[in-house]
Amino acid sequence: MVQPMQSQQSWRRAEESARHGLFVFLILLTLANLDIMARSTRREQENATKEWVAWGVVFVLLAFFIIVPEQEQIQARVAAAGR
Repeated sequence: MVQPMQSQQSWRRAEESARHGLFVFLILLTLANLDIMARSTRREQENATKEWVAWGVVFVLLAFFIIVPEQEQIQARVAAAGR
């Protein structure tokens, strides 16, 4: 089955966005793990983990409800201007 050109472009943009999101997530996860493991005691590591999880939840919600919809609107405007 042959997909229309616009559908293929949508899939390509979605894939690029997913790759970018995964890359950013892995970098942040690595930095969080480095920070947690740099703590000297187990108790300090647990406290750092609690802090990272709390901030992580806030940023995931922020990204899901604010950043992603805004990014999609910008990409839609750019795509419409390119036609």
